[in-house]
Amino acid sequence: MCGIAGAINMPSIIKAKEVLEHRGPDSFGIYQVQNVCLVHRRLAIVDLTAAGHQPMFFKEFIITFNGEIYNFHAIRDELVKKGYSFVSHSDTEVILKAYDCWGSHCLSKFNGMFAFCIYNTQTKAFFVARDKIGIKPLYYYHQDDVFAFGSELKVFPSSILAHKNEKALLQFLVLGYITAPDSAYQNVYKLEPGCYLEYKKGKLLITRYWSVIDQTTHNPYFVKNYQHALKIVEEELQRAVEMQMMADVNVGCFLSGGVDSSLIAALAQKSSPVPIKTYSMGFKEQGFDESGYATAVANHLKTDHQNLSFEPEDLLDLITDFDFYFDEPFGDFASLPLSILCKKAKEQGITVALSGDGGDELFLGYERYTFATRFYRLFKDKPEILRRLFAGALRLTQQEKALKMVFPIKKPTLLNFYQVYATTIKPWDLQRMVDKDFIKLHFGKEDITFTDILPIPKTLALENEKDLSNIDLLWNLPDEMLTKSDRASMRFSLELRVPMLDANLIEISRAIPHHLLLKDGIKKSILKDILAKHVPKALFDRPKRGFSVPIGLWFRNELKAELLDLNQGLPAFLNKAYVDRLIHEHLYLHKNHTYTLWNLMRIKKFYSHQPKPAAEVYMD
Repeated sequence: MCGIAGAINMPSIIKAKEVLEHRGPDSFGIYQVQNVCLVHRRLAIVDLTAAGHQPMFFKEFIITFNGEIYNFHAIRDELVKKGYSFVSHSDTEVILKAYDCWGSHCLSKFNGMFAFCIYNTQTKAFFVARDKIGIKPLYYYHQDDVFAFGSELKVFPSSILAHKNEKALLQFLVLGYITAPDSAYQNVYKLEPGCYLEYKKGKLLITRYWSVIDQTTHNPYFVKNYQHALKIVEEELQRAVEMQMMADVNVGCFLSGGVDSSLIAALAQKSSPVPIKTYSMGFKEQGFDESGYATAVANHLKTDHQNLSFEPEDLLDLITDFDFYFDEPFGDFASLPLSILCKKAKEQGITVALSGDGGDELFLGYERYTFATRFYRLFKDKPEILRRLFAGALRLTQQEKALKMVFPIKKPTLLNFYQVYATTIKPWDLQRMVDKDFIKLHFGKEDITFTDILPIPKTLALENEKDLSNIDLLWNLPDEMLTKSDRASMRFSLELRVPMLDANLIEISRAIPHHLLLKDGIKKSILKDILAKHVPKALFDRPKRGFSVPIGLWFRNELKAELLDLNQGLPAFLNKAYVDRLIHEHLYLHKNHTYTLWNLMRIKKFYSHQPKPAAEVYMD
């Protein structure tokens, strides 16, 4: 796990050596010849010797690589049979020689998380690739004869980051994150998951080599029945856990006591000759601590468990530079307790941790999937007059949850009900927050829908819970959940691995029929039935809860002064009177606007940060 950057005709990219230090504190390397520069910050995980140093050279190729290729031993053996020899024990060298052997087709062989660039010193061409599901980040910029890339936005000069992407900020207000390929800045983009980029002589071409919703890019899997599904998922997940436990540094597991993390810990313990190290969080704020569940699971599995407790002040301290580490507005404040967990686990001596990310998306664990399908089927065939009467009755209640249902009941589509859970500000409510002319400027119309915010392909089927999970796998998972995990862990130089998002397991989940993923209507039934082989159901069979943070309470106490000052510094396109109304309702009328107010704070911080002029951006 590392930080990478590079450019042609942008000498200031060399500053990435400093700004990415948190991603790779162990060492750094720079290749700089004429107008080309590649930068690498190393967090040493595999082959800790100097042989694993980057940028790494082979023939005319030079690589800077962030991530892990878990099946690199098998690929290495294949390359040895083809006559290649190796001087290191690193996966980096395997990538280089796999590219030399197979070109871009090497990507189909890699099982792992990665973002890398291979520069050809003879052709002056860049080959930049990102893993299939988007576990590792990669940003790029291209204008005229300048091309640059990096693991984080802060590698780019301030003159580029001075131009804000206001349409992307509207998307942020609705979703709480910005989806690839856009970023919060004009002309700076995220390379989408499952894609590679080729740049040569001013021309840039992006190719998709894998898609979560296109099974023609997948390995062929046929699932016969539910028992077969259980068997192949357990076998593949066991294999993924064992591969991802391999490292030349200390490895642990994050354990919340929920289904996903408990299953990862159980399979890790099964394959380990000694008790694995597991870590949970203990939060002293009443009503937010679930560490007891994790302790019970750990005791049953007989892991070497630690409950890493922290105070509310620890989280409040992280808010100070929250925006610095995320680079652009980001709405998921669950990254705060995750950051604390990463920090304290790192202090305990581990450099790699396994997490349960991905289980909800692959195996239909989110309530929003079943909620949307249930209410869509309930209202889709009801006469319009009945729907309008029901919506009117809900509006009269003035209750927040009821008001969110008014629009989808009047216009019942699967996506409209999905949005009740999946959005912060509803697209149909955006006009209350944002000037109508501003919306029209960016969307060409005043009334926007969810598909204006999220470019869902018309070819994507939308009939059931699995179809909705495909939306999350395309956008919410890489651009929110995995971004959160990457920034929270790399902030403290800790590598977070996600066995649930093993490439083969993703493809298996997409091949399992919808009715088997929700056996008897039970969310994550496959994972629960596998876990029940290792842990008694009484220890994990309870309503799902994520990382909870009492931000709403803090807005009324510790963060009250900042909340009351929120309107000072917000951009002009936001409706200040409406923002004042939200603040008043949250503070004094017991209404909960936590997510919206948090997101508005992020936009305020984003606009209050004024980049300093770059000393040098382009080559003379």
